[in-house]
Amino acid sequence: MKTTVFLYSKKRICCRRCLLLLEILLVGATLACQWPTQNHPPTVHLRARPWPAADRLFHQDPRWLGADDAHSVDLGKGRVLWLFGDTLIKADGRGNRSRSDMIRNSIGIQTGRDPSSAAMSFFWNQTGTHPPASFFPESGQTWFWPGDGIRIGRQLLIFLTVIEPFANDLGFVMAGWRAVVVENPDSPPGDWQAVDVLKTRGKFSLVLGTGGLLRHAGCIYAYGTNPRGNQAYLARWREEQAGEGDLSDPEWWCGAGLGWKRESLMEGEPAVLFADAQAEFGVHFDPRINQFVQIQTTGFGAGNLGWRIAPRPEGPWGPLTDFYFPKEASIPGILIYAAKSHPFLTGADLVITYATNHADPERLNDYPGLYYPRMLQCWFESAGGAE
Repeated sequence: MKTTVFLYSKKRICCRRCLLLLEILLVGATLACQWPTQNHPPTVHLRARPWPAADRLFHQDPRWLGADDAHSVDLGKGRVLWLFGDTLIKADGRGNRSRSDMIRNSIGIQTGRDPSSAAMSFFWNQTGTHPPASFFPESGQTWFWPGDGIRIGRQLLIFLTVIEPFANDLGFVMAGWRAVVVENPDSPPGDWQAVDVLKTRGKFSLVLGTGGLLRHAGCIYAYGTNPRGNQAYLARWREEQAGEGDLSDPEWWCGAGLGWKRESLMEGEPAVLFADAQAEFGVHFDPRINQFVQIQTTGFGAGNLGWRIAPRPEGPWGPLTDFYFPKEASIPGILIYAAKSHPFLTGADLVITYATNHADPERLNDYPGLYYPRMLQCWFESAGGAE
């Protein structure tokens, strides 16, 4: 049955599938890792299991019918911001996804840190009888997929990926990144006052903010990838600079020999942290193992979830190791991607989400659980048992 949502969204969903396939093909032609592999402590393992009780967090509004990507931000006082990519909205809240609308992004506000018992409110733009619209509005033909965000004092910094139409097989191109500062994040999202940050057009065609944001040693670190999504890079700013909305002239990690260099003084490109990245991933510091942890999906289609660790934000990063094999992998045509860590959520050592989709968008009604983020409970274990 052909419906409005599937006719509208099919090109977009298939485009993401093509991007993922391109990433994997390119990864196979590059080095698997740019750093020595002995960094990964062999005695520590990450164990995961599905968390159906927490999955219900994303089913609390009958109008919000799923999205790809799920980035989270700790807003403080038990509130968590969720940033979603392409989202299915059915304004009347009745029935399944047939004749729903797809918008480019939406957000959610979670109240309570345990996702299995928290409340969630979803937000997008809706005026009168007009169709639902993206929370972060399009600019002409340009649209935005949210990246990560971070609270800096009273303000909220959010990264956005810029997507523009382009005459290629996909019909679009990842054209860089943008960021906004929300000056009143404690207010209801409908009252947010957001301003563009100060950013000069950078030297490098890289997309920052899709791989996690960190606060460490007085700096804000932003992970990102090249437009193909297969190589990871790292930039940073002083925390007070980023808090003022000034992201001009970042420092880039240029490798163990050169260290950190300001973009305005660089002659070459920054160093690749690891060459087997995905377009979206998560990085955080975990005090349980005293390491920085990177989470991502591995492979294409029926992919797995993998992790690697490092002693510092820039590495050296250990090898990518699979730790979870999603049950959805048995579905023909499945797409599994965008694994992210959410370290400030409670209920396990670490809470992780991943996205699911289908290569044939008209099958989404056959699998109503797809296109909602999936939650995992994870624990660190030693060879002899739990840490």
